[in-house]
Amino acid sequence: MQLLADAGVPMIAVYWPPAWLALIPVITIEAYWARRVLAVTWANAFGSTALANLVSTLVGIPLAWFVWAVLELRFAGSAMGLNNPAESIYAMTVQAAWLIPYEDQLWWLIPIAAIVLTVVFFFASVGIEWAIMRSIFHRAKGSAVRRWAWTGNLLSYAVILLAVLIFLYVPRASLDRVSKVPVNFVINAAWKTALCLIRRASG
Repeated sequence: MQLLADAGVPMIAVYWPPAWLALIPVITIEAYWARRVLAVTWANAFGSTALANLVSTLVGIPLAWFVWAVLELRFAGSAMGLNNPAESIYAMTVQAAWLIPYEDQLWWLIPIAAIVLTVVFFFASVGIEWAIMRSIFHRAKGSAVRRWAWTGNLLSYAVILLAVLIFLYVPRASLDRVSKVPVNFVINAAWKTALCLIRRASG
């Protein structure tokens, strides 16, 4: 796991790589649901859900994290401590995108932050995938596409969260090596953007 001991834990490094590995089961689940709800062929179901999930996973998740991380670093990046329930809740929700390095507390902060991020990524994916599927199946009922997006993502994000939590406790050196370049790109972009905003505000 990529961890910045001094700067904290950018949770995109924890969350994003396992989400890639979950793509095949996620696409399968959502294709099955598209087949049932939208009454399309298996080929259309797999093709459309594969496209929707590639966009939401490779673009939607890092973009949602980027926006959250930049806002956190700009406005909520200071360590408040974990001295009471309010501070603990603040640390694992408001600061979930880029965890403060409370070294001896990360064992429980990281899983809870992953759950919090799942909620945000879920809503982002619902919007992205609904728009893609609506454009592909423009003759389908809008209510059917919405039903597919909400229920399909509810099922698929249960799989993604399970993959993320599993990879917190199993060796993942190979996965981190493969994901190093894109993950570091997103992390560095968020860090530099936040620093730029801080400098402008102070200048």
